[in-house]
Amino acid sequence: MTNHVRMGIYSITKGTYDELIERARRGLAPILRDSPGFVFYSTTDVGGGRFVSVSTWETHEQAETAAAKSADWVSENLADSITLEENLIGEMTTLAATERSAV
Repeated sequence: MTNHVRMGIYSITKGTYDELIERARRGLAPILRDSPGFVFYSTTDVGGGRFVSVSTWETHEQAETAAAKSADWVSENLADSITLEENLIGEMTTLAATERSAV
């Protein structure tokens, strides 16, 4: 099975990474988790006031739907705190994995 990835690259305009991620953990994560085709959702603080949001889906269409759901949630809850720099969706190619990654 091939998964599809949605990546959002954001800049923080107000608040801290930890504060914003806690809000997303409570608000956005449950929405994505309950969506059809959901595999996982994570974020990475890449420094310089930026972070990357990554979610994985069973199909490209589900990843597209997730991007729209994320945009709606962000506009309602974090519009004053973050700016979307780039939204990327594509087919994931796994080059290496461990048994742990399947858990």
